Amino acid sequence: MEIRCFENNFHTSSMAKDLIFSVKTDLISFTMIYTLPPLPYASDALEPKMSQETIDYHYGKHLQTYIDNLNRLIAGTPFEDVPLETMILTASGPLFNNAAQVWNHTFFFNTLTPVPREMPPILKETLIRDFGSVDGFKEKFKKAALEIFGSGWAWLAADKKGRLHIIQESNAGNPIRAGYKPLMTMDVWEHAYYIDYRNRRAAFIDNCWELINWHKVADRMTEHIPVAEMTDLAGEKVVVTETVVVTTDEDDEKEDDLAETQTSQKIRNMEKYVCVICGYIYDPAEGDPEGGIAPGTPFEELPDDWTCPACGVGKEHFEKEK
Repeated sequence: MEIRCFENNFHTSSMAKDLIFSVKTDLISFTMIYTLPPLPYASDALEPKMSQETIDYHYGKHLQTYIDNLNRLIAGTPFEDVPLETMILTASGPLFNNAAQVWNHTFFFNTLTPVPREMPPILKETLIRDFGSVDGFKEKFKKAALEIFGSGWAWLAADKKGRLHIIQESNAGNPIRAGYKPLMTMDVWEHAYYIDYRNRRAAFIDNCWELINWHKVADRMTEHIPVAEMTDLAGEKVVVTETVVVTTDEDDEKEDDLAETQTSQKIRNMEKYVCVICGYIYDPAEGDPEGGIAPGTPFEELPDDWTCPACGVGKEHFEKEK
């Protein structure tokens, strides 16, 4: 058995430590099986900003579901021996969704701390250089996070020249698909904050700032994370395999047109389907977690053996909602 261990604040068992192969990033992955990594803090340590109940559901149930789905999807495939980053960069459909959500959630939980410290000078100076001030960065980041329609992630990421950008991703999106190295993220799926803040996403973001481990964010500036062909805003080669919106004062008309086209395709793929037998509606935005289908999975990408959760008939008994 091969174990790939990525640098983090998590703990591994003594058996795992004997087999560790070290690479710099944030995740622990095992050949053939992924397991829920221990949190780097107690489940109640982030209270009152983030309650133990939220951690128990968000980390203990939602992340565990993505891990279970991923183990089922990679079994017996070439993906069972590759790092999560490789799956994120090359897979699509349910496999991409679950692999990315395992990566994104682990990265997010590792970004938080119950004992935040002052921001390291190197990070502070870089934020001032690229956003005018730390407060200016926070204001732009919050705006980007609030503008994400439905579920998604707001990211602080670096391009190949070390310049920082704020990136919006929907559903399971991750900026490594567009060549950016993630440094920090906030989860704006509703399950990340509904228990504590109901629909008040802005209040969740405001309180999240007080839980960010800025030293961890700064450390990531020099860590290695595999990314796709690097993109930047200086006219160099751009390879974007996922819709990414970079909030910056510099506009690139071609990137905007590409993003609009990809977004339209995503909207078409998120159409609902109705079971003609019982009336059950499959909503791609919600998926079918109990059936192993992650949120964000289009009806067209459901496995052939998927059945209606309500009456048990197959996909052939569904039609597009009118």
